[in-house]
Amino acid sequence: MCSRPLDPNSLPDPIQSRLRGYSSDGRNLRTESSSAVYLYTHPLKSGLILKTRDVRLRPQEPDLLAETVALTWLQDKLPVPEYRCFHVEGETQYLLMTQLEGVTGIHPEATKDPARLVEKFAQGLREVHALAVGSCPMDWRMSRFFPWADGLINGGVFDDRIPAGGTRDRLREELDAIRAALPEEEDPVFTHGDYCLPNVMFQDGKLTGYIDLGYAGVGDRYMDFVSASWTIQRNLGEEWIAPFFNAYGLEHPDQEKMKTWQSVFEFVFR
Repeated sequence: MCSRPLDPNSLPDPIQSRLRGYSSDGRNLRTESSSAVYLYTHPLKSGLILKTRDVRLRPQEPDLLAETVALTWLQDKLPVPEYRCFHVEGETQYLLMTQLEGVTGIHPEATKDPARLVEKFAQGLREVHALAVGSCPMDWRMSRFFPWADGLINGGVFDDRIPAGGTRDRLREELDAIRAALPEEEDPVFTHGDYCLPNVMFQDGKLTGYIDLGYAGVGDRYMDFVSASWTIQRNLGEEWIAPFFNAYGLEHPDQEKMKTWQSVFEFVFR
């Protein structure tokens, strides 16, 4: 999506009808994804967040329908936004949900006390991983991930990585090598799927909720470890990675597993 302000009159009727009485300055609050994010406020009601996504852009990014499914399943299980409306019109998806209180983990209010932030960030991931997964409809185990990644290759999503004169077979070989390097047994838990500081909300030193759940589902906990380590190094410094794992309760994460799962992450998002 482009970054120009959103024209409220351009919104589909099902979305407009739920935004009566709300207002927005039209600024796109997105960070690094292709989904646009807008805040709507009301003088008497809590704020609403509208996400829009052009499905033709970066197919490897989370689908807003998948995020809708995740939000619906997670109600009363984790502090996540409440789903209000999902709508598709043409090539654009729209997801309307409630605004969580607080600021993201990269806001100066949160990062001013990195020790407390890292502790709460780790405890939050333990809360996510502790969820029972028996009824979870979202599946990101490797039995699903690799066919999905194969589909991205076949769809030409990664063609810009192919050297001149090369073919998609090179990408398939790279994916096969990653598959061969993974442990035979997964450690399936409920995973956030993109456990980064911008996707966790904090207020007064406490974790208040989780957002951006399009990749949430049953998967290996090391995928969340990879995202968490990356975001800590980027936003706080590498020295805070060890305290994070200590607070999580894993003093010595398996570095070989970290490296292999990092390759899974990088194949899709680099």
